[in-house]
Amino acid sequence: MRTFNYLLFILFLGLFSCASTKEKSSKDITIHWKQRTNDVNEKNESFAELTIKNVGKQNLEKGDWELYFNNKPCTNLNVDLAGNDVDIEKINGDFFKITPKKSFKGLATGDSIIVPLYTNSAVIKYTDRAQGFYFVFNKNNKKDFYTPSYSYSDLEPEMAKISETDTYVVETKEIRYENNSKLSEIELKTADKIIPSPFKVTEGKSSIDITTLKQIEASAKATRQAKLLQSYFKDATGVELEIVPKASESAIRLTINKVNSSEEAYVLNINEKNIEILGQEKGLVYGIQTLRGLLPIKGESNKIKTAKILDQPRFEYRGFMFDVARNFQTKETIKNLLDVMSFYKMNTLHFHLTDDEGWRIELKKFPELTEIGSIRKHPTSEYSTLPSYGSGAEGIENVSNGYYTVEDYIEILRYADERNVTIIPEVDLPGHARIAINAMKFRAENLRKVEGDEEADKYLLHDPNDKSEYSSVQGFNDNTICPCQESSYNFIDDLIGEFKSIYAQAGVPLETMHLGGDEVAHGVWEKSPLCQEFMKENGIKSINELKGFYAVKLAEIAKSNQIKLQLWDDILHHAEGMSPENLTLNAWDNSWGTGTEDFGYKRANEGYDVILTSVSSLYFDMAYTKEVNEPGFYWGDYNDTRNIFNYLPTNFFEVSHKLRLGGELTVEEMKDKERLTAKGLSHIKGIQGALWSETLKTPQDAEYLLYPKMMALAERAWSQSLVKKGDKEKEIFKNLDQQWNVFANAVGQREFNRLASWGRHFRIPPVGVEIEGNVVKVNVAYPGLQIRYASVKDTLDSDSKVFTSPMNIDGPIQIAAFDQYGNHGRVQIISLNKEII
Repeated sequence: MRTFNYLLFILFLGLFSCASTKEKSSKDITIHWKQRTNDVNEKNESFAELTIKNVGKQNLEKGDWELYFNNKPCTNLNVDLAGNDVDIEKINGDFFKITPKKSFKGLATGDSIIVPLYTNSAVIKYTDRAQGFYFVFNKNNKKDFYTPSYSYSDLEPEMAKISETDTYVVETKEIRYENNSKLSEIELKTADKIIPSPFKVTEGKSSIDITTLKQIEASAKATRQAKLLQSYFKDATGVELEIVPKASESAIRLTINKVNSSEEAYVLNINEKNIEILGQEKGLVYGIQTLRGLLPIKGESNKIKTAKILDQPRFEYRGFMFDVARNFQTKETIKNLLDVMSFYKMNTLHFHLTDDEGWRIELKKFPELTEIGSIRKHPTSEYSTLPSYGSGAEGIENVSNGYYTVEDYIEILRYADERNVTIIPEVDLPGHARIAINAMKFRAENLRKVEGDEEADKYLLHDPNDKSEYSSVQGFNDNTICPCQESSYNFIDDLIGEFKSIYAQAGVPLETMHLGGDEVAHGVWEKSPLCQEFMKENGIKSINELKGFYAVKLAEIAKSNQIKLQLWDDILHHAEGMSPENLTLNAWDNSWGTGTEDFGYKRANEGYDVILTSVSSLYFDMAYTKEVNEPGFYWGDYNDTRNIFNYLPTNFFEVSHKLRLGGELTVEEMKDKERLTAKGLSHIKGIQGALWSETLKTPQDAEYLLYPKMMALAERAWSQSLVKKGDKEKEIFKNLDQQWNVFANAVGQREFNRLASWGRHFRIPPVGVEIEGNVVKVNVAYPGLQIRYASVKDTLDSDSKVFTSPMNIDGPIQIAAFDQYGNHGRVQIISLNKEII
């Protein structure tokens, strides 16, 4: 499928998702957003202008209207600087309301007003812009909803500068050219074609024609693996191999046999007439995936080299966290992700199912959770889930609105289990729990009328008299459950029971559950009468001690349910007294230059099992580059595929690191950071990527940020460490450069074409360009991609001319990198004077 130029795509998306409902209303109002500058005042706020214009025949009157919208996530607006015509009110989270002041004179046809938006954070990307605008007109006690036409101005490249002290260099076509020039196209050997890199490969001198294979030999115990292989082989070749207990013709033999101490290890023997895969049940699946990776892709020969491959993983936990709470992804998208994860030998999906902005899993015991939390639209009661992230008045199906039924989730579990992927569900508590709190309030209100107080209050998660003042990272002031009442723990206990029931129905045991623990805001519970009394009765002297009590209680509930507990590691930043027993932590906050870089290592050294989930390298929602037309966040870093490839899980401080605002953190400056001890190293169980979904509106948005980043993550999770004891920074980077050249060739020559054949979207980077006089030189980040060009008057597509060597140009041309399926990266228009796009 076509990988769209992101700039054109986001313009289309904006027009589509914000289309005016003119057929339902005679109103014609336009909204235009224009970012002006960052770091505009002593508060370091950014400044944008919102133009509201009447282009219809009716006047926009002085009163009786409200305009709702979402500002940039995780920020706040300075409502005191809203101008002379309107007031701005923060409702909650990223959701704001504009209302006319008494001084507002109305808008006749052609009139407009400009509303200043001062945001307490830089705005440097299209995905930062305000969105989700809709009017509510109040007449005769009736609400009339109206979605105006919406547009926004281009962001100039220089707007990528966050502040006056920001010296981080924005990627340009010249920088890309210089970086790409370090690469060389190579002929891929068997070992080079396999991502992640296998432990040991011995390539033979002959080959096997895969069209001669007729059967799959497998015992009854290996039937599931045989069916998976049968499906993969047919997808790749069009041929359906027969599954038999004893082969009589050329065959692929699956043999369940212990290879070594790892149940995921396998041996793949490719001979001239037959192929054999040995391993335990899990190892067989990975051997099948490696063979799948060697099967021909479009344009390749049916012959593959003979070889013997012995392979095993570096880490037992190779994970990926996918947030479907902020914005939803369908069952089909999740199954597509699971298939790609399994192919690259990732074995754990950390499924972030709930948050303040969405609840995405049906639980039969608590139907209120999806009733309240699976739909974002204009609030109709105090329990409503607000229309965050541009959801609008009615929400967007399969984006802001949607959830998995029990049947959906069981189907996903079984699909994952067949592919060696364990799904760890996450319900985020005690913070990030706004929906759960409101749903249990809603439940209580309904039950109190028929069941009485005891049943109604059984699962309450809040103290009704709590006057605590706080604001979470996402801007919510009511999203943290109360740890001082038994009903909160009743809810958590029965919640786990519901998940255990679903997993049991699927025939897949629930071994681990993630219960969040992150980003509990400062100020929670301080003015809760329940907590004041509870702390007094239990000798708890501080809120930090109370957090510790909650954490310990959580561990007890998990243990009583016979499951392992997983949490984000910042639950221990302030909580006190939690044992490492039965607990795994996701260590995420290692942003370079913030002082938290060694937190994950410290926890491992203390004896906690740790999954490194480092924001600086493994958060996929961080934008590939700083360029204004690259989507995503950047509060943790800019995170392209090479940055993930350079990730050294157990050797953080052996190399220097770029800082988000420019400069670098050197090895010398990190000399006092805590290193892993032998004990700590044994507690690093693996690594995990993460994709938070605030900026994702479609499956294509997700896949753009997923691929090829996922391949680099898999390389670091599975393959052996490239750092040897005593290696210095220069030597480490030399090894990284050499390995990256092979990896980049594999991606450019094969993996993009593979993903395209599977119907996946992905990011093909823009080409690098160098201009000398009238001569244009162009190169690519992944050797094997084709560079095509056309005049600006013609269509640039897979039939356009191939750029093969430096050439003279006498006018502007458009140019991009292409795979063999016609997918291309960002189109750039190049002239001798300037880069137009």
